[in-house]
Amino acid sequence: MYSKDNIGYQDNQASKDAARFNVSGKLTLREQVSCLFDKHTRLTTEQVAKLLGKAEISVQPRVSELKKDGYIKNSGDKVIGNWGTSVTVWEKVV
Repeated sequence: MYSKDNIGYQDNQASKDAARFNVSGKLTLREQVSCLFDKHTRLTTEQVAKLLGKAEISVQPRVSELKKDGYIKNSGDKVIGNWGTSVTVWEKVV
């Protein structure tokens, strides 16, 4: 089944509600991440997740996609993250 926005869903209420939630004009998570790099240019994945109010596990794949596509790159800098580990600072490719 498909919504009027051509979003597929299963034949149950939760799936229909989710399809309605993802309407045209809303930015995908990937678009939200790229917009943050447009604004801030240098961020860690942890910072991206915090700024978007999303789980880091949801944001990390989008950061990886943007890196693979050449939109962002490793800045060469590292900072200490929330868990005391070294994390990469990503920067927008100009």
